Amino acid sequence: MRRAGFLTWHRRAALLFAPLLLLQALTGAVLLFHAPLEQAIYPVPGNADVLPVSRLIDAAAKAIPQARVTRLYLPETADDAARAELVTSDGAMRFVALDAATARVVRVGGYAAFPLEAALQWHYRLMSGTTGLAVVLVNGLVLVFMAGSGLAYWWPTRGRFAKSLAINPRMPGRVRLRQWHRSGGVIASIVLLFSAGTGVLLAAPDVWSAPAVAEPVFVAMPEQVDAAVAVAQAQFPQARIRDVRFPQADRLTINFFAPERNARAVHVVAVQLSAPEVLKRQPAATNDVLWMKVLPLHTGESFGLAGQLVLLVEALVLAALAISGPWMWWQARRLRK
Repeated sequence: MRRAGFLTWHRRAALLFAPLLLLQALTGAVLLFHAPLEQAIYPVPGNADVLPVSRLIDAAAKAIPQARVTRLYLPETADDAARAELVTSDGAMRFVALDAATARVVRVGGYAAFPLEAALQWHYRLMSGTTGLAVVLVNGLVLVFMAGSGLAYWWPTRGRFAKSLAINPRMPGRVRLRQWHRSGGVIASIVLLFSAGTGVLLAAPDVWSAPAVAEPVFVAMPEQVDAAVAVAQAQFPQARIRDVRFPQADRLTINFFAPERNARAVHVVAVQLSAPEVLKRQPAATNDVLWMKVLPLHTGESFGLAGQLVLLVEALVLAALAISGPWMWWQARRLRK
């Protein structure tokens, strides 16, 4: 493909996907600092004590009586709230934030009341299930193409790299805009390729995963829930619970933090509620699921605060590129009239 061909397809992709790229950039920037933002939105008094899971589930269920609790996140630090996810009879998602030491309801509602949950769903699946996830996957592939094609079009001859990134302050505004767009895209291209590639690896398995099979509802008693949690905790006695999942069937699935592997890794234990007995035990060290390897890279957590700050700058650059690209196209059309 000739250099002009790279530019033509680069422009077409930009015009078509600019709004989605902008959305991904902004929601991704917010999610990089999910934990401190969550503490600011619904703060709780610092307290290391956490009530039994059954107490927190009961408080969440009472806050939204016509909904079923599907997942409970326990506090990661003493300053975090517990957070329950619920599903109503018509399939709508609802959320409850709780003080884990007292079961006091801190916040309750849907996505409007929990903007970070909204940002996550927009970023990952556009609030549209598998269809939205497929669009996000295509968007990731398009970003890979755009970063690569932009780099290929720009690539200078030997000895002209620095000059090819220069921005001439004496040129007209529309020319300086084009130069800023070019230089910003080139400088950020490697990180953009990294983010887009890891995003594709996260989305692809879920696009082709088998749909969930409907299961009969199992109504567990509080003592059954706490007994199941105790049995699961005995499998990893030194690990802290990250979240508890409540499928409809007669089982409870618990994820335990496994920081010895990476920031997002978990040990997994599934327990039968009515027995209780262990149905599955999966240490993080032997879990080959792809997301556990890729997610800490995609969020920058594998590289600490420095990695997150680099990704924040990348997200802001991508947002600027998603705006400046269509703007340049509009300016060019006006000049041709």
